[in-house]
Amino acid sequence: ECCVSLGISTNNKSASLSNSNNNINLENIFLIDLCSGKGVTTALCAACDVDGSNNYFLAIDRMLSHTIPHFLNEGKVHYLSRDIMAEAMFAEVADIVRDQTRQGRTCILVGMHLCGLLSDRAIDFFERVSEIKGLVLSPCCLPKKIEQRRLTGFKKGKPENGAEDAELYNYFKWSDYLKGRVEGCYSGGDVSDVRLYRDDEMHTEKNAIIVGVKR
Repeated sequence: ECCVSLGISTNNKSASLSNSNNNINLENIFLIDLCSGKGVTTALCAACDVDGSNNYFLAIDRMLSHTIPHFLNEGKVHYLSRDIMAEAMFAEVADIVRDQTRQGRTCILVGMHLCGLLSDRAIDFFERVSEIKGLVLSPCCLPKKIEQRRLTGFKKGKPENGAEDAELYNYFKWSDYLKGRVEGCYSGGDVSDVRLYRDDEMHTEKNAIIVGVKR
């Protein structure tokens, strides 16, 4: 569904992600799996990768390296044990992305079910590292109350329809806020195509996915 929403064709060798200003060749991708956990997203991407592509996959999480099983397409997969909330991570990620860009790859940042401010942090990377050209973000829970007070433009609310679940209502309100951040409403970005949709194939009601592509 994510592919279809942005017009991606994966049925041939010239597969590309297109918008009015840019084409992203899906066989020259550097994919960063942010807060990767056990690296399932990274492993699936590597396993589904076509032979002969120039793709490379990086998983980043706080888990120690020896707890992460690297057993699929090892030559194209790497893991970094890091705290993405550390300020120094911006420079480190920027250096990694620039090196990959010099090798002809386009960087796409993926964050699947990121908790709280980790979703906001993913957008910080997307905003501050200019060479990251695409973002796929699926938020999970909201930030803590004390963290919400520091956010500009987001405030929890109550559903007008009393029958609607309040937690789910605020989850999608949080998703709308994150989409606005990607669009530049809250942080000032240069993004040409942003989508927010619900993926009904997820086995959870918290199924929002935000997709952004830079000019």
